[in-house]
Amino acid sequence: MQKKHLSILCLAAFLLFALAASLWADDSEFRLIVTKNSGAVGARFHVNLEMRAPTTRTLNSLTIDLTYGPELTAFATNPDSNWFSATTGYDLSVSKLTSPVNYYRVLVTGNGIGKSGAGTPPGFNVTTTWQRVVTLRWSIGTLSPSYNVAFVTTTDAAAYFDNLANNPEGDLTEWATDTKAGAALKIATRVFLHGPYSTTTHSMTTALNPAYIPLTSPYSWDPRTIGAIPADVTDWVLLQLRSSTTGATIAARSLFLHKDGYLVADNGTTTEHTISSLEGVKDYYLVIRHRNHLAVMSQSGVTLNTTSPPATYDFTTALNKHYGGDARLLEAGVYGMYAGDANGNGMVQTTDKNVDWRTDVGKTGYYGADMNLNSMVQTTDKNSYWRLTVGKNSQVP
Repeated sequence: MQKKHLSILCLAAFLLFALAASLWADDSEFRLIVTKNSGAVGARFHVNLEMRAPTTRTLNSLTIDLTYGPELTAFATNPDSNWFSATTGYDLSVSKLTSPVNYYRVLVTGNGIGKSGAGTPPGFNVTTTWQRVVTLRWSIGTLSPSYNVAFVTTTDAAAYFDNLANNPEGDLTEWATDTKAGAALKIATRVFLHGPYSTTTHSMTTALNPAYIPLTSPYSWDPRTIGAIPADVTDWVLLQLRSSTTGATIAARSLFLHKDGYLVADNGTTTEHTISSLEGVKDYYLVIRHRNHLAVMSQSGVTLNTTSPPATYDFTTALNKHYGGDARLLEAGVYGMYAGDANGNGMVQTTDKNVDWRTDVGKTGYYGADMNLNSMVQTTDKNSYWRLTVGKNSQVP
């Protein structure tokens, strides 16, 4: 008899565990997608709060809290826009709160769903694909390579009507919720600049180093300052991540370009870099910018994750590594970024020669018109670089 009772208890425990596992597997999921990042103090930073479910169901209510770092400030007016479709019947709000930390509280309550009749007005159907709930807006207070927006997981909650008529008198179902958290992504990448590249050494010159390369990065997206310029570095570059070819910049990092083409850290040797992204582990397009060369982007999305060794993307080995299929052939089998964009506007035009080069010709230092990065603005910059590239535009959308 004792063995029988034990068997029944074990079976009951197993069934309860299986039931709990099945309920937990049936999660509602939330994620953040950056839709606007202006990269300027006082400008805007927008994030879509999106959700999905394992099966289609009608939303009754949800509550989400999102914290944000000191680099962002609460939007001056309503921090919300672009609420989901079929909002009739819902009470919607985003509150700006400051205690215990800065955070936005998103509330959705379906008080009016089905009140005028069964299914009238209808509720919002959460489907198995990602859908926007609301766009959240901040102002950029301080420039940062990434912005610390995160879910407060203790507040993640969603409830659904479980009857087809969307009648609020019917039963509600609360589901386990899960959030797609941001991640510290690992990346290594390589690129050559046409201007300083030498076919003799198969590498780039370091003529600007150390006298002329500034200690503060020239890129406003991540204008950080270091104590000393590392050896064998050609110049600063900017690495950016995008979710899509035309999407907003999710994160950016100022790095050094080693003479061998690898983007390196402040020590001049480390090629593995960590970039924080609100959107976590996924595929990203890589964009590399230089102050007087045309920006390039990876031909396709690169899967980035948090592990080492990192994903590596080498722009130098083939034309089809470049979005738009356009890059400067430096020597057989080696490709690089076009020189000649003295003013850094993404186009090589007559203004690069007539305004920038003509103004600075004869000067020595850190100038955009120094297209081969030898520290001097000379006729060779115009004749050997600008003239070969004039009329070209960056292929980065």
